[in-house]
Formats: sequence, C-alpha cells, structure tokens
Amino acid sequence: MLDRRQHQRCPFAAQYVVQAPIDLLEIVQQVILEIDVADAFAVFETACAYDPADAYSRPFPAPAPSGAPKGVRFGVPRSKQLAFFGDADSEAAFTRDVARAQALGARVVEFDFEPFAEVAQLLYEGPWVAERYAATQALIETDPGALHPVTRAIIEGARRFDAVAAFEAFYKLADLKRRTQSAWRDFDVMLVPTIPRAYTVAEVEADPVRLNSRLGTYTNFVNLLDLSAFATPSGMRRDGLPSSLTLIGPSGADGLLAGIAAEIQSRCGAPMGATGLAAPPPKAAPARPPAGRIALAVVGAHLAGLPLNRELVELGGAFLREAETSADYRLYALTGAQPPKPGLLRVAEGAGAAIKLELWTLDPAGFGAFVAKIPAPLGIGTIRLRDGSSVKGFLVEAEAIKGAEDISGFGGWRGYLESIRR
Repeated sequence: MLDRRQHQRCPFAAQYVVQAPIDLLEIVQQVILEIDVADAFAVFETACAYDPADAYSRPFPAPAPSGAPKGVRFGVPRSKQLAFFGDADSEAAFTRDVARAQALGARVVEFDFEPFAEVAQLLYEGPWVAERYAATQALIETDPGALHPVTRAIIEGARRFDAVAAFEAFYKLADLKRRTQSAWRDFDVMLVPTIPRAYTVAEVEADPVRLNSRLGTYTNFVNLLDLSAFATPSGMRRDGLPSSLTLIGPSGADGLLAGIAAEIQSRCGAPMGATGLAAPPPKAAPARPPAGRIALAVVGAHLAGLPLNRELVELGGAFLREAETSADYRLYALTGAQPPKPGLLRVAEGAGAAIKLELWTLDPAGFGAFVAKIPAPLGIGTIRLRDGSSVKGFLVEAEAIKGAEDISGFGGWRGYLESIRR
C-alpha cells in the first residue's frame, strides 16, 4: 500500500506525483501518461488508500469526482497581497483566469492571505526540515555526495534547530491555523496562481533556495494546514508559456476540486501538454450517483456557497447536479434558525410547487456521519423529483412550519435569499 508520507500533491500540473514502491509506481507511470483532470483523479484514487500498517495513514472519505456547482464561492488573495515578482504576463494570466472561473457561475471574494503566507514561510524557515534530515540522516552521514549539494545544504540546516524550536514552531502553526480558519467562512475554494513567476533552469541553478521558495508562494502552506489542492492548466500566457491555477479546499474536498478543475481545463483552450490535443469536455451530469454512493438532496444552508456546505465537502461530498422536486412540496423560512434555514414539507398533490435543489453524493460512512448531525426539526426522508425518481433529502416536521413564512413562490432557497438582499 502507498505510504501517505510519500504522497505529495504536485503544484505544477494537473496530475499527482507519487513516490511509491516499484510495483505501484509502475502502475502509476502507465496511468499518468494521460494528462487531463480525469486521469489525475484516477491516480489520486489509487494513492489515497488507507494503510493500517502505516502509523501516519488515516482513512479518507471514498473519493468520487464531482461536478462544478454554480453557487461555489472562490476566494482570491487581496490584490495588494498578490506577488508575481515582476512577471507581468503571469499577473495578466491570473487576472484572466479568475474572470474565466467566475464565468462558471461562481462568486469571487477577496480575503486576507497574510496568515497563509506566514504558514508557507514556516515550511522553509522553520524546523520542519528536521523531518527530512531524520529520513536521510544515514545517507548524509555515510555518503553525502549522493545528494545534490543544494538539497544537502537545505537538509543539513536542520542541525541548527532543537526540540524547543520545534515546539515553538508547532505553537505558532496552531495559532496561524486558528487565524486561517476564519477566512473559510467567506469562500469555499481558494483560487491562486500555481506559481507566481516562470523561471529558467539557469535562473534556478544560480539562486536555487530563494527561487524555489518563491515557486511555492501559493502552495507551501497546503500540507501544514491539512488542506487539499488541485492544480490545473488554465490557458496560455501572452508570451506563449502555459498558465495554471491551483484550487485549494478543506481536507476531503478533492472530488469537488477535480470537478471545478475539469471545467476550467476544458474551457481554457490550451492543448494538453505537448500532445497538441484539446482537453475533453466535462462529462454531462449523470442522472444517478456512482456505484457505492448515496444521493442526497439539499435545499437550504447546505447548497454550494452557503454556510453549511463545508459539512458535506469535508465528508467527501461530491456535487452531482441541480434538480427540482415534483410539484408536491412547500418551502418555508424557519424562524430562529442559525444560520438561516428553510424547511421542505410534502403536501397534498396539486397543493405544492416544484422546489429547486442540489444533489450531492456521499459514501455510506459519510452519509451516516452527516445524518447523525442533523438537528430537529429537520430530518432525512424520501423526496420525489420532477423526473419521477426519488432520493433521500431534507424534510421538515409539520409542527415547525407554524408561523413560518411560505417562500415556495421564490422557487427555492437561493431565490428567497436574493429577494431579501435587494
């Protein structure tokens, strides 16, 4: 099985780089010959398997590719915090790529990137390099020439740190984690340049430590904060070099990130690497969930871009498609709910309306964990859809709608929220 400590999300292409035992590595090398998002996700599905023999391995939600929900919110660093180190073409490409991503139907919000940048600095300037030294100590001490001089110099820098410095760094990281968590209230997916500037091999060889640190400006914090990330080609720059976006989300959001990345890659117009082939269009949303997944209809605060959607994403929830109920339901704005929530109630045939909703899928474990946290007066029942099929979804107890506003005329929770924002 794959060692989770040897699995690194690659910030430079829409693929995953895997360092693994030779038997699995041979399989991965065959798969990775293809270079679209679907292939990258296929490698991820193999690499994320749980290994009970590895003390650092932990079970993740069963991965599933997702669609790209229109209501998702993209977080972009404040314009004054974006650094491209003099690369005007990189800056122009990122501005263009954000506009293209917004055209998917998403809302773009700016956020304070500073605490994330501080975490990124810890990776190179803090004692985490000591972990690399622990892994390579025998080689460094017996055959130091086996390592590239720059690599060896960086790893040997661990000798200046002691246990006190390590604990101080962990305390600082814990504080920064708390600061970064508040930022996620305003967006669902972080959108950043994969690299801030393109450097030549000669430039990197002349100043390897500083320039490699710069290349990780927007990604070095991902592992330390236990986030997920997916880099995808996003087009071509004015100088003919490729551009790329990195999508970052909470742990477990890999399927959602892959779905959005597939949309971005298919729309960017750039060929797939040196093949010259066009990226395949995203697959049409399936009517039913993949095998082993349970469809869940959400109608309120768990919709993409709304406050509780993260609960779905962190359990490995994957967006399936938009849908509507049959015309046998009424939607109510519940009183006193925080965050604000609606209640969907089944009524007599002909006395209701079709209510817009989203279908997400979860594996059985995620579905059970999600349902266990649902507070009264809400619950999970069977909802009939307009196409005649049925799915599990949110319903409300009849007692809870007494005195609640009937908002069925807005067609759904989003329509209602838009009406009160005007």
